[in-house]
Amino acid sequence: MYTAFNLKIGVEYFNDFDDLYIKGTKRKDQLQKDSKTELEKFITSVGLIDGTGLSEDWFQTVQSDVFISHSHNDQKLAFTVAGWLTKKFRLNVFMDEVIWGSADELLRTIDNKYCWKSKSKTYDYKKRNLTTSHIHAMLSTAIYSVMDRTEIVIFLNTSKSLPDVGSVLDEDSKYTLSPWIYQELMATKLLRITNWSEYRQKAFLEHSQPKYELEKLKIAYKTPVDDLTLLDEDKLNQWLDNYGNRDMTLYGEFSSEISSHPLDYLYDIVFEKEYEK
Repeated sequence: MYTAFNLKIGVEYFNDFDDLYIKGTKRKDQLQKDSKTELEKFITSVGLIDGTGLSEDWFQTVQSDVFISHSHNDQKLAFTVAGWLTKKFRLNVFMDEVIWGSADELLRTIDNKYCWKSKSKTYDYKKRNLTTSHIHAMLSTAIYSVMDRTEIVIFLNTSKSLPDVGSVLDEDSKYTLSPWIYQELMATKLLRITNWSEYRQKAFLEHSQPKYELEKLKIAYKTPVDDLTLLDEDKLNQWLDNYGNRDMTLYGEFSSEISSHPLDYLYDIVFEKEYEK
């Protein structure tokens, strides 16, 4: 990861919302389709599951330009932003929705095979705790791996991802009720910072959660969102205007000209001092 952004925006910003949303969902469907195989492929003759092989197969750690972190309740906004970045800048976008969807399906597959009690028509509680811990361990590893291989992280800062609970905790801090958003935001502080040029070189070579009701369990995590670089509508408009619409003969226009990549235009706008080249 080179840097992370805190994006405050709503779907009303996008004039061609429907088209962008469809483009974003297609990207998500493509990533999920490419990341799944039959569970039996990873079960040995003695019943032991190859956890490493299964994790690598189900949770692809693809090379991306942008990783979008968002609330499950902001799906439409996340897909629209992904579609906008793809259409306007031809950026390769990865949405954390891809990992969540794959994790839920994988967990259901394993639980149905190993935890379902046919007589009582219920799942074994202790076994389900074990399978959940295994899948979440795979999930966490996949998240860190994808974020580490992505040039920038964009966090969608909305009332759904960061609800107003500060009045009962700490009014000067931002909190999330999602353990996964908390994990991703903390990852932006813990992951190694890698120069953007390394991501461009890799890209160049490669191209030649359940909803909870108010009365149920809620745990709030203080988030380091203030450490992210703020993005808003004005900066997005300036980015789009500066970059312009152009024909690209090569993915990301990777060349010896350091200013040709679309993300370079974003860095020039948001950073007061020139970013490290």
